[in-house]
Amino acid sequence: MIRTDAETIHVFAVDLPMPEAAALADDGAALSEALGGIEVEPDKVIALDTRALADLGLSSYLVEGEGAVAADVRADAGKLDAAQGPVLILHPRAVTDPPVPQSPLRHLGSYRRDRPMPEGPPIRAASAEAAATGVPPAAPLPRNNERRQSGIVATVALLVALGVVFVMWLIAS
Repeated sequence: MIRTDAETIHVFAVDLPMPEAAALADDGAALSEALGGIEVEPDKVIALDTRALADLGLSSYLVEGEGAVAADVRADAGKLDAAQGPVLILHPRAVTDPPVPQSPLRHLGSYRRDRPMPEGPPIRAASAEAAATGVPPAAPLPRNNERRQSGIVATVALLVALGVVFVMWLIAS
């Protein structure tokens, strides 16, 4: 049986493509069924593609990004870092009853949080959405300083061109 309490993070491998795993994380009824019919709060569940973590690895992400107790995660580091593809991370208080994973979920581990987190839904940043959706973020807009420098270069080039035209006009007259 998988233990759970108010400060436990649950990690499940998802045997689905990333878009379907993200949809499962958002669908409370389907997620509840995949977790054995228990009540679940989808706003406390994230889908993450482990390939987006690159060299960081899932175990380091859980410790550094989710605040899991490092000693607990270290015991499962090999299994966690070997996970390829989508995983679901159930934040504390996402479930109150022990989950009983059904296909397409496979339990990778449950870890206590090192520090309590404030209640409420997780904060989502636009830059992190690419990892969840598989779509790369849009290129950042040029900063004002870069635009100003481009404008100065264009103005200087225009003045030089006008100067050359003026000198040629003087020589021709």
